[in-house]
Amino acid sequence: MFYPSLRLVVVLIVAVMLVQINGQTNNTQMQPQLWASDLFYRALANFTVRNIGSTACRKQSEMYDRNLRNHTNWAVRMAESWTRHPNGFLSGNTFHMGFYDECIDIHHPVKGQYCLSEIKLIPSAENTISHNEVHNRNNIGSYYAWQNVLGWINYPDQIPRNVLNLGICIPASCSSSDLQKTLQNELDKVFLPEQINTVVKIDPILCTVKEDMYPYSIAFHITSAILVVLIFLCCVITIYQYTNISCRKDTPKKTNDIHSVLYSFSFIESGKDLLKYDKNNELNLINGIKLLTMMFILLGHRFMYLGGNPMTNVKIVENMYINGPDILLTCMNLVDPFFFMSGYLIYITITPVFQKSGPIWMKIVYPIIYRVVRMLPTYCMIMAITANIIPHLGDGPLWPQNTWKEAELCKNYWWTNVLFISNFFDSKYQCLLVSWYLSCDIQFFIIGVITVCVYTKNEKYGKYLIGILIGVSLFLPFVITYVRKIDGILKVDLPFLNNPRGSTVFNQTYREPYLRAIPFIFGLAMGFIGQKLKESKFKFSQITVYAGSILITLVCVCIQLLGAEFYKYDRLYSPIEHALYATLSHCTWTTIGAWITICHLTTGYGLLSKIFTNRLCVILGRLSYSVFLINLPLMQMSQSSQRQPTYLSAKTLLELSIFDSFKCYLMSLILYMVVEGPFGNLTKHLFGRRKKDISSNTIELPIEQVICIDISKENSSKL
Repeated sequence: MFYPSLRLVVVLIVAVMLVQINGQTNNTQMQPQLWASDLFYRALANFTVRNIGSTACRKQSEMYDRNLRNHTNWAVRMAESWTRHPNGFLSGNTFHMGFYDECIDIHHPVKGQYCLSEIKLIPSAENTISHNEVHNRNNIGSYYAWQNVLGWINYPDQIPRNVLNLGICIPASCSSSDLQKTLQNELDKVFLPEQINTVVKIDPILCTVKEDMYPYSIAFHITSAILVVLIFLCCVITIYQYTNISCRKDTPKKTNDIHSVLYSFSFIESGKDLLKYDKNNELNLINGIKLLTMMFILLGHRFMYLGGNPMTNVKIVENMYINGPDILLTCMNLVDPFFFMSGYLIYITITPVFQKSGPIWMKIVYPIIYRVVRMLPTYCMIMAITANIIPHLGDGPLWPQNTWKEAELCKNYWWTNVLFISNFFDSKYQCLLVSWYLSCDIQFFIIGVITVCVYTKNEKYGKYLIGILIGVSLFLPFVITYVRKIDGILKVDLPFLNNPRGSTVFNQTYREPYLRAIPFIFGLAMGFIGQKLKESKFKFSQITVYAGSILITLVCVCIQLLGAEFYKYDRLYSPIEHALYATLSHCTWTTIGAWITICHLTTGYGLLSKIFTNRLCVILGRLSYSVFLINLPLMQMSQSSQRQPTYLSAKTLLELSIFDSFKCYLMSLILYMVVEGPFGNLTKHLFGRRKKDISSNTIELPIEQVICIDISKENSSKL
């Protein structure tokens, strides 16, 4: 009686096995018979631009075809300068750039032209490859390799496996549209029968030849002439001053006003300003903090350029979003220490102005104008070089796309930088990516001057005003983030690395002054508090200083690292969480800075203070402004010149960061000696004519902002 039941069970098992086998067979049948690399080779083995484009394009393509069959040297060089068999799809190796120089070095009888194409693979409507479980942060891969390509889901923490950037060498007489049409036709012949659609896109700006294709405008010649004249003027005046010193004709008593103004352009005077050092100046610590902060900023910027440009070993970036280091994911508020120090130093340097007699409006306007005038020469020079000089200084597959676009932005929107309102415009119209900081700094400076004015005239009202500013600066980030339902952190994900200007958070919250004011306002408040602490002669024990510093740093860093939780793609969005983090993240470095300020002013850090207040830190700290302006253009030039994808690793990042730091400080030294130093001294002379109307001390105001402030002995004595 059990036999019928047994037979039924056997039949059911066999049926299930047949269904599974049939399903696997059908799934296998959905897969192309060849792998992607082989399909590309089949389509591109004998590829050239055929039967399309201008007459010259057709003739040169036929000539190339004919000579390639005869193995003529120039034709073979064109053919072998790019690959027909791309590989590494599953590893995220999306860039196959070939040999750029081999292509563009061909001049006769056909001029070589290098084009970087983008090819995207997507399944056709008939192809039913599932997207389920294709993306897995811990283990990218499904049973069938094709599913990892055609079933790819775009996530911000993964390099797409279905996109190929292929460098191709064609005759220069053929246009990018000619190549795009031909390439699309050839790929369709091979991929469409396999139920795969290919989408070919070629940006005309990514088709380059050997010659410099960026036009030489009048602005280029004017900028070049200004640079040459400045260097020549500095050299001549330096020789003149050195001659007078050698002949002992130049003494402080004999130096008249004309010579003093003339010597502003002397390397000797600029060198004196750069190298001066007062070991008893308690504000030297700020230069050490500036230097340390700037080194971390350079490291972060180098990582951004490495991660946003062609690279191999993409796993290291993808794993970073899983395993860290989390500090790289949450460090986009690293300029907050600069805002904090700026607020603190404004109180110290502006207070003496309002303690003197004179019109209030003049005391408010004068420091603002002075600061703007001190900033503009170096700022404008960097903008002019970016717009007119840099596009002619290199080449490479990505050079036009990166440097030309930045040049056009500076040509069209330089005025937003000069007026310090660039942070109120969409970042896609922003000349120099760091200009938002300078705009915020000037806007904060105006608020700071007014606040100090109120405080010095009426301490009670000043305290009320600073309290209101603190409350507003804490309230606005929370409310705006909550109401807009946006991220409370600027995520350093792959879309941001590829195009920072396209980030919604970067545009809406990262650059807005009313959302970045927390560190500045707290720094301003610390100026008031620091003065009271010094007057009361309050002191901590050394144990309290070091234990408190360690504890506060650990707590603040832990809060900072909590932002890494928002990178988890399966984490539900919580407006409250993001609003809280948007507020607290700007309090982390601020709290550390406030504690260090209190400890340094009251007690000191002993040997640790000497490490950050030595002569070298002070000198390098004075170069921070030039380094801040010049580091991104230098890194962009370096990365835009790359011919092959960079192998990204911790070692590569560290080595390139060290090289970048050396290069940035060397170039900033030149910029300081030729532009920043001379015009800074000239501005002092210009504004010194009015010192009788306001105060003899006003000419010793900080140069332009905290990242370039020159803490002199006179400023220190104002405390």
